[in-house]
Amino acid sequence: MNDIFTKGLNINDAMDVLWPALIYVLGMSLFAIFVFKFYRFVAARDVFELDLGRYEGLSFRWMRSLLHLILYVVKYLLLFPVFAFFWFAVLTVILAFLSKQQSFSETLLIALVTVSAIRVTAYYKEDLARDLAKILPFAVLSALLINASFSSVSDSLDRLRMAGDYSEHILYYMVFLIALEFVLRLLVGVMKPIMGLRNGKTKPPDPPGDSDLPSRTEAPSA
Repeated sequence: MNDIFTKGLNINDAMDVLWPALIYVLGMSLFAIFVFKFYRFVAARDVFELDLGRYEGLSFRWMRSLLHLILYVVKYLLLFPVFAFFWFAVLTVILAFLSKQQSFSETLLIALVTVSAIRVTAYYKEDLARDLAKILPFAVLSALLINASFSSVSDSLDRLRMAGDYSEHILYYMVFLIALEFVLRLLVGVMKPIMGLRNGKTKPPDPPGDSDLPSRTEAPSA
């Protein structure tokens, strides 16, 4: 036994060896769970859905229309900016750890472009948006595993502390994201009736019913 384990077996040495492994396992698991929740969230076309069916029983049509308008404003003028800022902040943090040579303004720009591309593709195909939303987080995980060091993490944190110097840029980018979402919703609202009419015109004719089929029995001639 001593020939195999020349340094001897010691519980303290075992803890020193296994503790970093435990930290990595927990960190990777939590990061993977977060990415799984995040990419499904940011890549969904309808980020939040408010159930309007319960109000369909309102007797006055104008009340239903007013309620729909109020809920729409609440969703896209009050709630969506919060979600947009969260997505933008998460992507900025991820890029700060991934891109070492870029300036913070470039990091903010890439984060904006990434979130915007995810939102645009979500209205085209949600599966494509999910794939796009997964690329950066797992690229960061790979980079951290290969080049993990306290100095690199510390440099990334120092770059994130520069966010206060770019508050104007962040505000402009938030306005851009909100305007982009409004334009996408508007395009979907306009295209949906058009596509519905087109599908209605190209719909094949229904098969003839029993009343349209000629009768197989004929009355005997006199």
